[in-house]
Amino acid sequence: MLEGLKRKQRIYPCRVRTLLTELEGDDNTIFLNAINDHTWAAWGLHQALKVRGIRVTDKAIKRHREGDCSCRLLS
Repeated sequence: MLEGLKRKQRIYPCRVRTLLTELEGDDNTIFLNAINDHTWAAWGLHQALKVRGIRVTDKAIKRHREGDCSCRLLS
């Protein structure tokens, strides 16, 4: 009766993916290029985006880059 019983896994939305859906045009392209440019340290990118009013933590950037965010579950 209880075969396969598993704890429900909560899936948190990826902040990087959320921003990619919110940004438009050139901003979207620039953001995506910066995320994929590993010469940008996650902390430095976080700070540069923060100055421009875009809120994303360095941890969210790291998780996305390493494939540890919810994006991997959607693939």
